[in-house]
Amino acid sequence: MIGLCGLAIATGCGAAPDLPLAPATPSANSQADVTTLTVWHTLTDDKRAAFETLAQDFHKVYPDLNINAVYVGSRDDLSKQFNAALALGAAPDLILADRRQIADFASAGGLQPLEAFIQDADLGLTKQDQNDFLNGALTLGNYPTLDAQTFGMPFDQEAFVLFYNADRLKDFKQDAPPRTWDEFAEWSKLASSEKKYGWALYPNAAMLEAMLASRGSALLTDAGTRALFNERAGLAVMKMTADLTKANYARIVADETQAQQEFAAGNAAFYLGWMSELDTLQALQKQAKQKFEIALAPLPKHGDDETWLLARGDLFGLATAPQGRTDAQRARNAWFFVRWITAPTQSAQWVRATNAIPLRASTLQFIAPDLNTNARFRQIAGAFGNRLPNLVAQPATPSIETIEQQAAGLWLQVTEPQADIAARLDALAERVNLMLAVKP
Repeated sequence: MIGLCGLAIATGCGAAPDLPLAPATPSANSQADVTTLTVWHTLTDDKRAAFETLAQDFHKVYPDLNINAVYVGSRDDLSKQFNAALALGAAPDLILADRRQIADFASAGGLQPLEAFIQDADLGLTKQDQNDFLNGALTLGNYPTLDAQTFGMPFDQEAFVLFYNADRLKDFKQDAPPRTWDEFAEWSKLASSEKKYGWALYPNAAMLEAMLASRGSALLTDAGTRALFNERAGLAVMKMTADLTKANYARIVADETQAQQEFAAGNAAFYLGWMSELDTLQALQKQAKQKFEIALAPLPKHGDDETWLLARGDLFGLATAPQGRTDAQRARNAWFFVRWITAPTQSAQWVRATNAIPLRASTLQFIAPDLNTNARFRQIAGAFGNRLPNLVAQPATPSIETIEQQAAGLWLQVTEPQADIAARLDALAERVNLMLAVKP
């Protein structure tokens, strides 16, 4: 939901890359000749229906290949069932899982590296294909902590964005979201009054990761060997937060729901969260009997720097066969399905059905007509202007959940009276570096 036809033209993406020919498969003279590939996923509701539709469409185009899309339950269910299937030699051909699960499964030897498929002369990603993906999209499936190998092909992704009360901004003559963090801080002040304030936030690591990414930094180094949040970008993020909360232009609340309620009730002008939270915000707004326009945009950036977006979501992983043996033809068939479903036209179909991020520049051409009817497309497109964003992956290093729990506590620490922000950041960075030095 991040572009318009003019934007796609501005990037020089041209026509959509051609899909390679299907790998040789048995003749479809009988049902027995059809190769059935199994995909395990955790998609629900509209996403589940859209995925099953795409799987059926694929079979219609390539009748020798059938996709058995199996819903396995929750994220935890997927982990338990996939690990059990690996032990029994009964793994599916493909899985759809988040970046951290892909890392776990790959570490356990359950997934094949994708480099050989990406570079395949017939079925691989051409240079035109690779250039067609948004900057950073393909690296969402690359793991510096796993010998810099690629184990995931991105499919269903969303971004961490800025939600804002467009009506409140109009009160001080602003028709667009803040483009920089300096504007964000100033507008939080302008949006504040006796009963209202600028920014509602709750302590969480994703917000810190997204704000660091917007400044071209990160929570950890790519290799996951050292903390970065105590350097210049992290200090700026925390100092701004401390200054705004001290002046009562921002308020830290107890949990995610309370922050959403504060924004939806019109008490706060800004809220930072994942794009999928829009439905919740709109439902809470209706409960509060408010009617202001909830708009969304990329997080503000540092000066005139490029736009960086923290992304999360599911990637395709190609499972290994029992005892590490692989069926080369079957694996090529599975990879071909991944190539087909991530091609621009199918990607556009997925975006329309689910409001996911278009991961390819050429996909933007296919969804351009939707800008007139889809407010989310329109808002994000307007915020980007003529520049495509760079996508940034959440860290997937071992022990990341523990590290994130520690990082989430920073918000409360740095907003304490007389807090030495730099010292707090350095102390936590030292603890995190010790955790990173311990090899699993």
